[in-house]
Amino acid sequence: MRMPLSKRDLAAECARYIGATSLLGMLPAKAQLLVLDYHRIGDAEACPYDTEVFSATRDELDAQVRFLKRRYRFITLDEAVEMVEKGKRSRSATVLLTFDDGYVDNYEIAFPVLSAHGVQGVFFLPTAFIGTNHIPWWDTIAFIVKNSRKKVFQIGVRKVDLGAEGVPRAVRSVLRLYKSCADGDSGRFIAMLEEACDSARPAGGQRCFMGWEEAAALVRGGMAVGSHTHRHEILSKLPEAEQLEELVVSRKILEERLGLVVDTVAYPVGLPDSFSLATQAMAEKAGYRAAFSYYGGFNIPGETPRYDVRRVGIASPTSARFRLQTTLALATGKYWF
Repeated sequence: MRMPLSKRDLAAECARYIGATSLLGMLPAKAQLLVLDYHRIGDAEACPYDTEVFSATRDELDAQVRFLKRRYRFITLDEAVEMVEKGKRSRSATVLLTFDDGYVDNYEIAFPVLSAHGVQGVFFLPTAFIGTNHIPWWDTIAFIVKNSRKKVFQIGVRKVDLGAEGVPRAVRSVLRLYKSCADGDSGRFIAMLEEACDSARPAGGQRCFMGWEEAAALVRGGMAVGSHTHRHEILSKLPEAEQLEELVVSRKILEERLGLVVDTVAYPVGLPDSFSLATQAMAEKAGYRAAFSYYGGFNIPGETPRYDVRRVGIASPTSARFRLQTTLALATGKYWF
C-alpha cells in the first residue's frame, strides 16, 4: 500500500490532468545522458528488511521502460562510457538504466522486463554478497529497528522514539546516522544498535542476492555488469589502501567468475561524502574507465568527470510524477522534480 500522495505527487497529477506534462514532452530534448538508478524491484510491503531500497514494482518498471522507450533513445553501458570518456555527443537525449546491489529480484523481475523491451540494464554487483545468504548492513539495521523491544532508544547522539516518529522514519534516521559516522566498521555499529534496541540481527531466511549462475545469465542475456566494490562499505571512510583493495578485488572476482572485462564501478551509497578525490584516483588506479555516483544530476558529453558520472535515483514515484520528472529533466537538462 502506498503512502498518501506528497505535494510533488499531487502537483505531478495536476500537470498530467491539465496537459502540462504532454506539452513539456513536445519540447526538443537536450543532447545529454540521463542515468536512472534502481535498487530492488518488487513488493516492498512483503519485505522484513529495508523497504526504502525498493524502486518500483514489476508493473511500474514495465510502464516506466515503455514510456521512456517511446520518447528517448536507450543506450548501452559501452556507449555511455564512450560518451563520457571521449566527449562523444549524441544527436538526441539518451537514457541508461542501472541497478545496484545485485538483489535476486533484479534477476527474477527486472531482467525479464528489460529483455522483453530489448533494453540493456547495467547491474552493479558487490562481490562479497553474490552467491551468499548475506544480509547487508542497511537491511540488518532496518530489521533491528523494526523489531526493537524498546519504543524509545538511544544510539550514538540520536534519541529515537518509535511511537512519535513511526518506524519508517526511525529506520531512515538510524541509517542516516550510520552513513554519517561510519568508520568502515558496520559490525560495531550494528552491535551497538542491537543493545540499544534489545533486538537481534536477522538470523537468515530467504536469499536476498542473486547467485553467480544468475549473474552469468544476465550477461548471456545482453545485460551489462559492473562493480559495486567487494563488501559495499562506504569508501570515503576507509584508508586509501583499503579503498583500492575493495575496488581491485571486486573487479578481479567479477572478471574471473563471469569471463568479461569489467571497467566500471558504482560507489556504494554514492553521495558526495561517501567518495572523495582520493577514491576517484583509486578507481582509476584499479583500472576502471568510469565510476558512477548517486546524488542526482545530468551528464553533458565533454563536461562529465569520468569518475563522477551522475545518476538519478528512482524511489517508487507515481506514474504521473515519473513522467513529469523524466520529461522535465530531458527537456531542460537542469531539473528533477
